[in-house]
Parts: sequence; C-alpha cells; structure tokens
Amino acid sequence: MKSNSVQILTTVLSNVAVLAGLVFLIIELRQNSEVATSQARQQRNVNLYQASLANARDDEFSELLGRVFRDHNFDSVSKGEWEQIALYQRANIMNLGDIRFQWNMGLMDYIPYELELRKAANRRELWQWLGGLRVPHADFWEDVDELKKQPSFRWHPFTLAFREWSKDKDPLARAFY
Repeated sequence: MKSNSVQILTTVLSNVAVLAGLVFLIIELRQNSEVATSQARQQRNVNLYQASLANARDDEFSELLGRVFRDHNFDSVSKGEWEQIALYQRANIMNLGDIRFQWNMGLMDYIPYELELRKAANRRELWQWLGGLRVPHADFWEDVDELKKQPSFRWHPFTLAFREWSKDKDPLARAFY
C-alpha cells in the first residue's frame, strides 16, 4: 500500500514539475516576444531618426521636401529634383515592405502600422507619377484600401494638391521596377 502511495505521490509531483516548467516556458516566451517587439520598435525609431537627421542636415534637400510636401509648389521642382524625390520615395517604399513584414510577425503595434498605411494611401498617386514605384506586397494595398473605407480617413492636403496639379502632367518617365 505504501508503494502505491509513493508512486501516486511521485506521479503527482512529476506532473506538477512538468506543469511548472510549462508555465515558466510560457512566461519566458512572452518576455522574449516583448523584447523582440521592443527591439523592432527601437530600430524603427532609430532609422526614422537617422533619416530625418540626414534630411535636416542637407539644406537643399530639406528645402526641396518643404516645397513639395509642405508648400505643394510642384512647378518649382526641376526634373533632376523629381528624380531625387523618386529615389527618396523608393527608400520609403522599401521601408514599407519591412514594416509590413513586422506587422505580419506581430512586431509592430497597429497605430504605427496605420500611420504607414495612411502615408501610403496619400503618396500612392505620387509614386505612380514618379514612375510606378510600388510596395511589393498586394496585401499591404488591401490594408490601405480597407483603411480608406473607414469614416475617419481623410485625404492629406498634399494628396489633393498633387492630384490636381498632376492631372495634366506626363508622369516622370523613369520607372524603378
């Protein structure tokens, strides 16, 4: 009888130990996920900071971006400057591919992802005009289209001004894809 009690006690203790190990593993996995999310967020912020700092240090390029995105003074932009903007936008688009990946992997909160969706919605016509620049993820555009259906979605003044200005302009001839 003592032998059965010892076996039962041993089995119960073994099961409790396995359960405790599983609980510990789940806690550790959650912590690792939080660390990965934090690292991805920090790297995204560092990248944004570095890009903004580089633009701020380049007086001519900062002035060009201001003329286009703030002042909507599209007629003041030379073909060479449009080429600069196309390269700048291409870099932004490549970043959107990474952002889509991070979103799919659960490494990004929805609010920063939504900000990128809004930016893409408002820059899409510019990207097409610049030569067919596009985000290489069809599901990204599905998310953009869903966002545009929301009552809170509003077109940015830049988009409205660019749409009006570009309707009788030939697209920039050079395509990057």
